[in-house]
Amino acid sequence: MVSLKYRILQSNYADSALAERDILQQVEQSEFTPVRVAFFTDVANNEDYLAQWERIVSLCNEIFANCRPMVVLVAQPPLNARLLAEVTYVEDDCKIVYNNDYIVINDCQIFSGGLFSAQDASIGSKAERVFERLHEILKTEGFAINDIVRQWNYIEHITHISEQGQNYQQFNDARSRFYELTQWQNGYPAATGIGANCGGVVVVVDAIKQSDKCSRAIDNPLQLSAHSYTQKVLIDGQDPQKKTTPKFERARWVGDENQGMIYISGTAAIRGENSLLADVMQQGVVTMENIEHLTSYENQEFNGVPYPAKCEYEMMRVYLKSSDNWQQISDWLKENYHCEDVAIVVADVCRAELLIEIEGIAKRC
Repeated sequence: MVSLKYRILQSNYADSALAERDILQQVEQSEFTPVRVAFFTDVANNEDYLAQWERIVSLCNEIFANCRPMVVLVAQPPLNARLLAEVTYVEDDCKIVYNNDYIVINDCQIFSGGLFSAQDASIGSKAERVFERLHEILKTEGFAINDIVRQWNYIEHITHISEQGQNYQQFNDARSRFYELTQWQNGYPAATGIGANCGGVVVVVDAIKQSDKCSRAIDNPLQLSAHSYTQKVLIDGQDPQKKTTPKFERARWVGDENQGMIYISGTAAIRGENSLLADVMQQGVVTMENIEHLTSYENQEFNGVPYPAKCEYEMMRVYLKSSDNWQQISDWLKENYHCEDVAIVVADVCRAELLIEIEGIAKRC
């Protein structure tokens, strides 16, 4: 398993093309090898989304040639810069095979780019197409579906309800059908399901071959597992049909005796399965209490992590329903949790009453 490093890069050029080039030149200057660059951008429609995607990919090809990192484009307006990028680097010397929308490292790890479908169709149909492509990638490289250890799911207008049902629920139903193709004895991936202004459905994954040998699901006793939610919180009164649950774990540890990291799933102010009805700062406090307990040495040990350790946060991503108070939240996180790499974006959380969601990477101290 390779050692990874995460960094948040910023650009404040008003011109989008200049900002994209600025960030990619920062990526190129690193001493480490970039494997994925996830851009967070203020784009309002799918036509502009596709144009920006094509421009970034073309620019990556120009700068990195045959060693192009995977590109993800997320239509979530950044708040602490005009353009934000979260970069995943490999610290080790390793064998990297580059493909169009994914890379393979040392024949045992996959890092995908943004697998997306933005064509005119229901969210459920778009999700089906994305999961078909993901299945092709895994089969081609000899990976099992349950080798996915981390999954990011960006869903256009996530809480919108159409004739086909709520967009998030359509996505969850498609994911459940995909996941039914395998068994999950070692738990589901860590994951985030979050709204985006456009882009249809965008899915990003990390996978490790024979992941059961080097990863463990981490549950949180403060929260009911999302895949165990009752119909009470899944049905909103407008759609009485029985719904499938979100299939993810609260976190997932990946490592060995020499290194360890925790993928922290998108976490909100939920206790049990119920949302905390409060202002954004109060929800933020409860969210971080959930994360602190989730990543604690004691909880790692309780969940059977083979090499539990005290952790520190290497990177955090904060999703806010409103841009109000974002600077206060940023300062509070940096002061209290000592994480310098924080990305803050505007995005709809999967429940209307939730105002903030936080995810991140925690590493052994």
